[in-house]
Amino acid sequence: MKLIENNLISRAFLLLLQLKSNAMKLKSLLLLFFITPLLSLAQERRNEHGNLSDTRRDEDRRDGDRRDGDHREGEGSTLTIFSENGDQFFLIINGIKQNNYLQTKVRVEDLPQDVNDIQILFADNFTHEIEKRITISDPLEGKPVSLVLKIVREERGHARLHFVKSTELMRDYHPEQDEYVMHYGRDIIRREVVVVNTPPPPPPAPVGPFAMDERTFNDLKRSINDASFEDTKLSTAKTVLNNNYVTTNQVIDLCNLFSFENNKLEIAKFAYKKTVDQNNYFNVGNVFNFDSSRKSLNDFINGKR
Repeated sequence: MKLIENNLISRAFLLLLQLKSNAMKLKSLLLLFFITPLLSLAQERRNEHGNLSDTRRDEDRRDGDRRDGDHREGEGSTLTIFSENGDQFFLIINGIKQNNYLQTKVRVEDLPQDVNDIQILFADNFTHEIEKRITISDPLEGKPVSLVLKIVREERGHARLHFVKSTELMRDYHPEQDEYVMHYGRDIIRREVVVVNTPPPPPPAPVGPFAMDERTFNDLKRSINDASFEDTKLSTAKTVLNNNYVTTNQVIDLCNLFSFENNKLEIAKFAYKKTVDQNNYFNVGNVFNFDSSRKSLNDFINGKR
């Protein structure tokens, strides 16, 4: 644009020299006097518009970086996970194993991004691993935070992650006793931590079966008592036992619902395979009046082992 402006001024001077009339020269000189500042002003506005566009592009680029949730080194969030019951575990974040040795409390600083995939592997090889995707940042301003989670044991021993607190990020943190502190991707003495493909843990130990609860068992006893004949009582008990489990004490209660010794013995033998605590089954022999019945039950149990 500056070159075009200079060319226009040069041509105006040449035209001025070619003019013969002094009046025409004066008019041309005045026209040139007004045109020159206008051309300079237009160029300055174009330059200002170009600089503003560059600034806006830079701001959009920085906003895009912030939206991606990435942080420069030393500016990331902090995650602390500890076990309420003292369970030892390995912590894996985004496929990177953080602690090379089993710990009960791990603090990882300087997370490189807001959204992180968390995986926790337990030392006992029976507790099922925990897998979560967690956003670790201020929900309003998107700033890094210090997030604390705890591992708790729920019913039947299942492990779950529970929220404890989320606070403003604190620099120069002093670790607590028995707390393992590290930077993301490297431990406290800055050894590099490699990405690992963690093999799946062994399947959990089978749980159960479970004996009938008290309410269900009382309903069974009521049904047996309501029957008029021993054969009907025996048939009812077997039908329920085909689909349920019992304890040794419950078997004793069932046997006592029958009047005849042979029916007691039959239900005792039938219920053995559906008893959850077979190591206590010797107590069932006390329901019999004759030693022959006790011996018959013992022979039956020994034949099943």
